[in-house]
Amino acid sequence: MSRNEPKRGTTEAELLQAAESAIRSALPDTWSIIKDRHAADVGSDLRLTIAAPDGAMAVVLIECRRAIVPRDVALIASQLDAYIGEDMKVGAAMVAATFVSPMTRSQLDRHGLGWFDTTGNMRLRLDRPAVFIDRAGADRSTFRDPGDRLLKSLRGPAAAKVVLELCETALPVGVRDLAERAEVGAATSARVLELLDREAVLVRNDAAVVTSVHQRSLVDRWAQDYQVMTSNEVMRTLAPRGLNHVLNSLASLETRVVVTGSAAARAYLPEDVTAVSPLVSLSLYTEDPIGLMNELGLRSVHRGTNVLVMRPYDDVVFTRSRPVDGMNVAAPAQVVADLLTGPGRSSEEAEQLMEAFASGEPGWES
Repeated sequence: MSRNEPKRGTTEAELLQAAESAIRSALPDTWSIIKDRHAADVGSDLRLTIAAPDGAMAVVLIECRRAIVPRDVALIASQLDAYIGEDMKVGAAMVAATFVSPMTRSQLDRHGLGWFDTTGNMRLRLDRPAVFIDRAGADRSTFRDPGDRLLKSLRGPAAAKVVLELCETALPVGVRDLAERAEVGAATSARVLELLDREAVLVRNDAAVVTSVHQRSLVDRWAQDYQVMTSNEVMRTLAPRGLNHVLNSLASLETRVVVTGSAAARAYLPEDVTAVSPLVSLSLYTEDPIGLMNELGLRSVHRGTNVLVMRPYDDVVFTRSRPVDGMNVAAPAQVVADLLTGPGRSSEEAEQLMEAFASGEPGWES
């Protein structure tokens, strides 16, 4: 196969055939599927009529896209809505692609669309006949286009700086202004903004100036590439004298410390809101983990951990921290990302914290 030929399974015909086969294999043998060979005449790439044994029938429209990003979903949805509105027999519509990312799936679900990709992800929902197929495949694409030089990941300190700045910066903001505020290069700022634009977590005008940011979606997207337990150097420790002793000692430490995780979430929650789970562990960023352990009398352990001591991925964790309730606490977006990717019930704490933020900032709404 030559360099410029599409990989097997990525042509439109192959994608549509794979989607049809996946739907057929998911339904019982007593159901029938009829393919309309003139689907293009009614505005879709494939039109399937699904019939149940009781005679109930519904049409499924399938739109084929070799590649799809969240930014594309709204336009695709409006086109399919127009076709569905003209045909009362249509019960559902879905998109077939080589890969449908988690963010793209979220956007498709929001618009009431299903999906299929060649990694195994599939969602199809019909009211009558009653059908609900939901299969999980990969969360990362297995296809690599050598000619595609677009940024694909938010991994690394530079991307994190842009994300943290976007969560709080005054809008509108352009590429160069954002680069200066985030203390990164203009090229980095431009590449990260292009990725986030494709992922539909922000809105830019014709001059590429950011006019709005959906902080919740932005941090969700960052958490796909950032993981608190692997992006930072983590030491598992035990505080023999308890968590309260550690918290009460933070103000008198010589070592610079930033609180994140559960304790930071409590610091940001309104006074009349009770935390969703009890405080059973602490997560602390420090530039000197060994020095901090010595000052607090923490012991390195493999089991029974109640304090995570972390050397951060970058000094931005320190520069963006702020005093809250007598503690030096990580930036809100950093705390949410750490909770989303942390152990135990931390994801529930992240959801509660984002709900609290949403009361004052619409961009944190789900």
